[in-house]
Amino acid sequence: MLYNYHLLFRKRDFKLAFWGHGANLQSPNSYGLLERWKAWSSTYVDWWFAYSGLSVRLVEQYGFAPGCITNLENAIDTKQLGADVDSITEGEMAAVRFQLNIGDGPVGLYVGSLYLEKRIDFLLDAVQRIAETIPGFHLLIIGDGPMHNMVDKAAARYPWLRYPGGVYGRDKAVYLRLADVFLNPGMVGLSILDAFVAGAVLVTTDCGNHSPEIDYLVNGENGLMTANSVDAYVAEVTGLLRDPQRLAHLRDGAKQSAIKYSIENMAENFHKGILQALAEPSTS
Repeated sequence: MLYNYHLLFRKRDFKLAFWGHGANLQSPNSYGLLERWKAWSSTYVDWWFAYSGLSVRLVEQYGFAPGCITNLENAIDTKQLGADVDSITEGEMAAVRFQLNIGDGPVGLYVGSLYLEKRIDFLLDAVQRIAETIPGFHLLIIGDGPMHNMVDKAAARYPWLRYPGGVYGRDKAVYLRLADVFLNPGMVGLSILDAFVAGAVLVTTDCGNHSPEIDYLVNGENGLMTANSVDAYVAEVTGLLRDPQRLAHLRDGAKQSAIKYSIENMAENFHKGILQALAEPSTS
């Protein structure tokens, strides 16, 4: 979008801001020419609206003034989802358990698109071992995408896996209510808000390709991040499922985070940032 650079390097009689991640966090070459160009050009604006605290830190590393960055705490509207989750009855959950034939054991849930960066193969390998260790454990996978055939075949093969496909609205809320743990060993983005709203404990890995919203995870307080190995992931999930007190603590932490990370909070941060940007002298 070359016109952006015309705005960036011309003499300006207006304020110019960037809104973004701060970097391409899924780039295989963080030090490539394109990323270096983006880092350099990112300092030629008057203000930054950064997705999360992680994005703030990236922009600061470019040499941008810390006092001219707004942490938006990027979010989507979860109000309806929260209302749906709260409205689910014990009877509805029992009916879904019966329909899926999963008994009354602990439930792991994956919600999101099915593509390479989500590491579905890692998830299936890990849950095969979790199910061998935790009696009655089942994994439910909600979503669609290029890897849905892999999940279909796995669901036909493994008795601990159910794949309802793409599920939305109040139907999705039922699955969220059922979940004890929210399993995503690959890239985590805004789906973290689903986990928070439902009070399901997100367990992910330090895989290095998360979106900016991973900054909302406080390890040991509202979710868990393990080392980037199947062994570490399995050990953490099985240990958590065997420790009801710790599980309850993390679920409470997730619900508290759902209050903080809302679209209303994001809009307020944006509003304050605009006023602060307008009050600052121009850097152009």
